[in-house]
Amino acid sequence: MRTHTSTRSRWLPTVTLGIGGALVMLLAAFTPGAPAQDKKPNKFVGASKCKSCHSSDETGNQHAAWMKMDHAKAYEALASEEAKKAGAARGVTDPQNDPACLKCHVTGHGAPPENLAKGFDIKLGVQCESCHGPGELHIKKRMAAAAKAEKGAPVVLEKDELAPVTPQTCLGCHNSESPTFKPFCFFKRREETKHLNPKAQRTEEEAKRLELVCGEGDKCPTEKCAKGEGGIPKSK
Repeated sequence: MRTHTSTRSRWLPTVTLGIGGALVMLLAAFTPGAPAQDKKPNKFVGASKCKSCHSSDETGNQHAAWMKMDHAKAYEALASEEAKKAGAARGVTDPQNDPACLKCHVTGHGAPPENLAKGFDIKLGVQCESCHGPGELHIKKRMAAAAKAEKGAPVVLEKDELAPVTPQTCLGCHNSESPTFKPFCFFKRREETKHLNPKAQRTEEEAKRLELVCGEGDKCPTEKCAKGEGGIPKSK
């Protein structure tokens, strides 16, 4: 059961309400007839670790933006009377301990212990990695890049370093499976929760896509804009 906003990640088995949910676990690669490769998992590190680099106003202070979102309170919301009432209607006696609710109200639900970094706190709700994917590899790559880069150089992420946030990311949890689901507009929700790094380097195509607004007019929200379709350029 879900009664609050959450986020969908592509890295673990999940789904519910919020800008968050279905996460698919990384599996070791196997080659027919060859021994399995011993790959270390890309671990979930938690918002507290993300804060170390994402709390500067100069680069967008993403941690402060997250703290203001309902996502940061998603686990806490499961203890509310509203959550208990919605849960009882579906046979859930304790929303804060039921997998049907936790799968979209926390980050890393269902991940084996070895996929969680030391100090990771699942009770911090829907954290950065529900949408952006496990962050350990990202931290390592950014630290390595920073050691070589000149001061003030633009941030350039490697391909697949983070999971792309798409309408499907949100729909993984913000869907009719949630007992408190309400139709939403991807474009408006993106604007409300936007926490971009102004120093990040983006292609012209990426920049234009981020500037699109809902084109559904008075019909919004519709199934179309929930899927991120029908976007139009923002009027100047």
